[in-house]
Amino acid sequence: MSRILVLLFVFLFMSICAGSAVVDHNVRGSDISQSGYPMRYQTIELPGAALVCPSGFAVPPVITLTGIDFESRIAQLSWTATPPPIDGTFYVEREVASSGTWVILDQLPYNAVLQYNDTISSPYCASTDFSYRIRFEGTVLGDAATSNTSDLLLWDQTNPVNVKDIIVSISNSHPLVTWQQVTGDSISGYEINRFNGFSWQPILPAMSSDSNSFLDIAVTDGCDKSYTYEIIVIDQCNNRSVPAYTPRHTIKLDLPPIDECERLAKLSWNAYTAMPGGLGGYRVYREDNGVIVEIANLTDTLLTSYNDDYTFENGHNYIYYVQAYSASGTGISTSCREGSAFTGASIPDSIYITKVSVEGNSGIRLSYYSSPVKTVKTLIIERSDDGITFQAIDSISVPGDFVPQESYFQDETADPGSQSYFYRLKTVDYCGTNILISNISRSVFLQCTSSSTQNNLDWNTYQSWLKGVEGYKVYRTVDGQPTAGELLGSVTPLTQSFPDVLAGVDPTKQVCYWVVAAENPGNPYLADATSVSNTCCIVKGATLFMPNAFRPAGINNRFRPVATFVDPMKFKMILFSRWGQQFFETTDMVNGWDGTISGNAAPQGLYAYIITYTSYGGQEYTQRGTVYVVK
Repeated sequence: MSRILVLLFVFLFMSICAGSAVVDHNVRGSDISQSGYPMRYQTIELPGAALVCPSGFAVPPVITLTGIDFESRIAQLSWTATPPPIDGTFYVEREVASSGTWVILDQLPYNAVLQYNDTISSPYCASTDFSYRIRFEGTVLGDAATSNTSDLLLWDQTNPVNVKDIIVSISNSHPLVTWQQVTGDSISGYEINRFNGFSWQPILPAMSSDSNSFLDIAVTDGCDKSYTYEIIVIDQCNNRSVPAYTPRHTIKLDLPPIDECERLAKLSWNAYTAMPGGLGGYRVYREDNGVIVEIANLTDTLLTSYNDDYTFENGHNYIYYVQAYSASGTGISTSCREGSAFTGASIPDSIYITKVSVEGNSGIRLSYYSSPVKTVKTLIIERSDDGITFQAIDSISVPGDFVPQESYFQDETADPGSQSYFYRLKTVDYCGTNILISNISRSVFLQCTSSSTQNNLDWNTYQSWLKGVEGYKVYRTVDGQPTAGELLGSVTPLTQSFPDVLAGVDPTKQVCYWVVAAENPGNPYLADATSVSNTCCIVKGATLFMPNAFRPAGINNRFRPVATFVDPMKFKMILFSRWGQQFFETTDMVNGWDGTISGNAAPQGLYAYIITYTSYGGQEYTQRGTVYVVK
């Protein structure tokens, strides 16, 4: 009877567990097992009681592994386990080239996302056979299982990480690059790249992996311009990092001569960018007689200039340099040391334009004299079309050691082939309190025209030399020969024209002329001064006349041009009927058209023509018209 009651209780218990709803959770029995495996339980809510029912026997999970080779460099692993395992660990394992040795890559808890990515690195630089599997071990009773094997061909193609904390600076006039070494990632070395204004160029073979600085001794003008650098990391499989090429410029400090009137040293420099940890500001230093003093700490990072109003002394050489520092104060980039000597100012007493002359038929060269030396700070060049209203076209700083007789200014904006120009100079001394104005000088503008028998030249007088114009010489070249020019003649300073009768000159050739004005002797500033005009060239233009009617049976029985200066080797005439059909073509300028079509006399009527021809000077022409054939 008791056995029957026990069986009945078990039956009712299993029926209640099977037919009742699960309230919320699973619990693991740590001290109850069956068949050597842990069991899973559920708590069942019943009126007035709670039962703990077994949810099934725990069995080893069936693990199914899927492997994908992403870009042949990453094994993307994912797996499923059925039924879901309870309280244990998944082991991700790898075997290389069927070696028989499985290495644990990672351990994941049973309730983790069942995924793992294995990125291949050196020494696997060539395609290598990798095998992967997933192994599970339960926590309590060791319910173990192993997945299928996933075989993939992979190798190291991953770019190494970029270098951090790059700083570029100047050391002994050479750019200095420092950086934080990259640890791990199988780094083999670093490649230093310098920007050449158009692209990044490697400047030396890769440095070793334990390097953290580079002095660019190949750069000899590190104080004259700013240089930009970037670093490429190279791993042992020769994979290279992909930096953002953030501009990292050395600081170029500009220090003009110390203003001798304002008594200011005006410093300026380019902004330092990409400072590790952010830019904290700039420190400015001055050295006087070996004593170095910090004269400014600019925490406004937008400021890239500073004016030093120190009490400067004549004859002293003042040296400055600038440091950019990081917000943490650990990173520093230093500029070159730039010096400027301080001297007093003198006053100029004269400024004189010695000559203006056309250079290369494209610009005008203005030569001048100023004295005494080292007195003119700024020279202002003014130009006028009429000699009355002048406008400044440029200003230049005059070197303190210039030789007056060799000083000149090239006006590349002038068009000497179209007009004459007036020039004058203004000098400003070092304190801007004394301004002198020079004499006014005018360039010689030559114009040439042609008639049927000669070429005519006209020019304006040269203005103005201290000793006046002695005379003018006229030169000519025919078709570029001779290069130095043939002297046609000399005329008095009151003459501004010259006829060239072209005796013995081939009228089909290009003839070019220029005039040279000369000053009378005795000028103390520049002896034997001359001024050359623009070059003026003449080529006889082609002319071509076509009759508008002709009679094939008459006296003028051929339709042909009356031409002058037309190249007979570059002539073509095409005739069309009134319906637009071409019926005749010739390159014979002498014989033209005889008035026939296919050997028969052309009917009376109107015909169209197109003529193309070229002058001896190479100018091409096209002429269209009609001709009436009269019977």
